[in-house]
Amino acid sequence: MKCLKNVKIIFLFAALIFSQFVMAQPVIELPQKYKLREVNAAPVIKNQLIDQRKLIVAQKLQFNVGFTGVSNKLLSQITGEKDNIPAAEVARIKNYTKTRQFSPEYKEFLKIKFAGCTAGASKYDARTQGYVTPVKDQQCGNCWAYSAVGAFEASYKKANGSVIDASEQHAENCVDGDCAGGLAYKVFEWMVDNNKNLERDAVIPDAGVNQSCPAGTPTTNYYASDWGVVSSTGDITKIASVADIKQALCLYGPVAASVTVSGLFQNYTNGVYFGFESDYANPSSNHAILIVGWDDLKGAWLIKNSWGDDWGENGFMWIKYNSNNIGRRAAWVLAKKAPKIIRPIKPPVKTLKQVNTPIRNND
Repeated sequence: MKCLKNVKIIFLFAALIFSQFVMAQPVIELPQKYKLREVNAAPVIKNQLIDQRKLIVAQKLQFNVGFTGVSNKLLSQITGEKDNIPAAEVARIKNYTKTRQFSPEYKEFLKIKFAGCTAGASKYDARTQGYVTPVKDQQCGNCWAYSAVGAFEASYKKANGSVIDASEQHAENCVDGDCAGGLAYKVFEWMVDNNKNLERDAVIPDAGVNQSCPAGTPTTNYYASDWGVVSSTGDITKIASVADIKQALCLYGPVAASVTVSGLFQNYTNGVYFGFESDYANPSSNHAILIVGWDDLKGAWLIKNSWGDDWGENGFMWIKYNSNNIGRRAAWVLAKKAPKIIRPIKPPVKTLKQVNTPIRNND
């Protein structure tokens, strides 16, 4: 009898431990690839994930975390957006958005509609139309260059119908920014105001270090005609409204934007992310990404990151509209349509027909 009682106690104790384990697991199941990765994670990472999952369960959040490709890196290595913009600079950009003259290419670009994108639709995913180029992996704090180049590559696909792989390192080398930080819109300004074109990534790949701007002009036709601030207020420091971002996505394509990231964001694997309520009055941010779609049912943006495909949902994330100051510094860019190469038509080569003349015999 005493033995049976002890068995019951052990059973109840085991059940209690199991129930606590289950309760500590997020409702969103961890993808298999992350389960396999986590086996080899360092103890400090495993403990961090345990604490983060407890937080997710306690707050009833709808995402999960795991040992991603950037979990063991410092945030300074994988972010890199400058936080403060001088007041004079903010005023200058506001004035620019009010007084600028759009290029002749602007109206032509808008005639080409982004297939399947309507601002009033409940969801949109630019990936389904082939506008989003493959996920890349930044090698230093140059996320701002990846955000800008990603927006340009998507715009180029719309304008020219072909997929390109432009160089983030070239943008970093030639714009006011480096591995320690920069701003995505500065790349757009450099391209539009100075009529500069980007080099191919194969020619100038990401070296993970600061380099000087190369002399000469690349042989590419990767030029931009126009750029602008997504927010209807023209304030680059604020968070653009959901309506403004949706409209920009349908008019111009995926937009460069900012977000505030932390260790929780760093370990995101899948689901709909929410870290903290956005501060619309005084937002801050430390990372630049690309917004490529939305889903009203999820209440979230679909973003493309630059941390490789072993982070998030193969390099992408769903993030709540009102989370982590997402949508701050949102900006769009228009790629120029490449000039058509008219090759001269060569006239057909006339060939002389061989005439066989009989040989006369004079004998």
